[in-house]
Amino acid sequence: MGPVLGSEVTTRTGGAMPTLLLLAPFCDEHVDALREAAGPGWVIERHWPADMSTPKAMCSGRYDLSDDELVAALERADAVIGEPALPLLRRAADEGSRLRLVQATWAGTDRYTRGDVAFPAGVSLCSAVGGFGQLISQYVVAQVLGLMQNLPAYRDRQRGASWEDLGAVGSLDGARVLVFGAGNIGGWVARRLRGFDCTVTGVCRDPSRPREGFDRLVTLDDAEAELAGADVVVGALPNTRSTAGWLDGRRLRLMGPGAVLVNVGRGSFVDSNALAEVLAEGAIRGAALDVTAPEPLPAGHPLWQEPRCFITPHVSGGSFGRHRQTEDNICAICCDNLRALAAGGPLRNLVPASAFEVAPR
Repeated sequence: MGPVLGSEVTTRTGGAMPTLLLLAPFCDEHVDALREAAGPGWVIERHWPADMSTPKAMCSGRYDLSDDELVAALERADAVIGEPALPLLRRAADEGSRLRLVQATWAGTDRYTRGDVAFPAGVSLCSAVGGFGQLISQYVVAQVLGLMQNLPAYRDRQRGASWEDLGAVGSLDGARVLVFGAGNIGGWVARRLRGFDCTVTGVCRDPSRPREGFDRLVTLDDAEAELAGADVVVGALPNTRSTAGWLDGRRLRLMGPGAVLVNVGRGSFVDSNALAEVLAEGAIRGAALDVTAPEPLPAGHPLWQEPRCFITPHVSGGSFGRHRQTEDNICAICCDNLRALAAGGPLRNLVPASAFEVAPR
């Protein structure tokens, strides 16, 4: 049975009882799994997203509590699952929170690692990396095939009852693929595309560590030299200072006229204005964007009207309310970390201190 609207708050009856603050809209079956993983003695205080109308709204990071109420809930929690705003976490820490774990339900944690507010020292931050690769990789394959076969353009012409042949198409047979990001999402993309006999090069920080699915690995510093030979370029990178705006106009023009671009990581990786110019010139075959910078794009941005560009509203991951397997994956990660927290063991997907632009305090 899925969640119902409203709040469910279990009041602690003893001061020593550990509390899990649950802000993510898990179904009742998953809540039972979380309760079992936490172990005896844990109390679950459960609240809901402020807007449950759509899957996108469920993942907004806004909840059915005022800021003061959420800070108070954070102060009495030992662990939280969800995405409370960093300033509220900071307030709770400054006012004496006993929080030990923030378990995000998103793969990206840049809302906590980037910016000028310090994440609370002594609190572990864990991501949901590993929960989304299965579905996002299918989105990537669908978009690559669609762009190569001119499917978006044929759909556009269907509305005008056009029977026009758009000519040459691309093919994944033997295609050279360059994937920026060789983690869970990039790895799933690589494995799926190798099923088409593609040669897949991954871009990562440490090419010396083998990663399943890739034929080669290079660093970001060496990636520019790979663009000219790539038939497919996939962005699956987090939002960091080193990757923001990396795929600019100059680098986009290194790609060939038959190349396609799919970005599913963070919108900041691609210069949106430069991409609009490159597509208008016909310098590459097309682009599919599930993420943009800014997000969403302004109503008047040329990419909205660009026929070579296919835009979706950050939906490829298919989390709450959209795809049960992804919800199962996220729940499993949360359960692993609740068990680890109770046992004092190593946490899964722990964000390292080096990832924070402002040192935790």
